Amino acid sequence: MVLLLAAAFLGGCTASQFGAGVQSVPPPIKGSAAVFAFAPVNGVPTPILQALSAALNREAVAQGLNVVAANNASRVYLVRGFLSAVEDGQSTRLVYVWDVVDNAGARLHRITGQQNGGRPSGDPWTGIGNTTIDLAARQTIAELASWVKS
Repeated sequence: MVLLLAAAFLGGCTASQFGAGVQSVPPPIKGSAAVFAFAPVNGVPTPILQALSAALNREAVAQGLNVVAANNASRVYLVRGFLSAVEDGQSTRLVYVWDVVDNAGARLHRITGQQNGGRPSGDPWTGIGNTTIDLAARQTIAELASWVKS
């Protein structure tokens, strides 16, 4: 299995809606023919991206989801993500949005979620530990797997 968020680009609840009342599009390619790749994620500390990449890989294998490198020609869907650490009083939340697009760039599906983290020490990213990352990866891969089985 390839490293999803490779070092080259290191730098809760889900919803399947794009915005007000617009539903996710059914996957044009389903099941084992659905091959995902994750695009580079910017603005996230390297240790968080490394941990997330490893967690997404583990979950993809565990849940039987086909994942390849972003430049792999067998890719059917590209997953573009945005992650943020938000300080919430005495704790931190990892907030994430993943857009699944086809090879033409059309958005087909959106996953949003958040996971509670620990107490930050200054920078909110310091409150995001492996447990939080693992939960976000598990939820992300579960949602992708569910979508391509629909």
